[in-house]
Amino acid sequence: MFWLKAYNRRESLSDAQLERLLSELKDQVERYRIAIRNYPPDRMEQYGRPFLDDLEGRVTKVAQIINERAASRN
Repeated sequence: MFWLKAYNRRESLSDAQLERLLSELKDQVERYRIAIRNYPPDRMEQYGRPFLDDLEGRVTKVAQIINERAASRN
């Protein structure tokens, strides 16, 4: 599971690796959205929405790191 290990080491990754991680996380979000379409409401509330929110939060954190690095170069 590349993306999980990479996410845990996100601060030490190169810019190219961060871009790859961001792309993989976005793919994970889309795949999970497709997977949970038919979840019943109780399952969506208990498992679907919290995990999706966590994945989207990870996307946001990685995007922030990329933006911070880009801003520090300018």
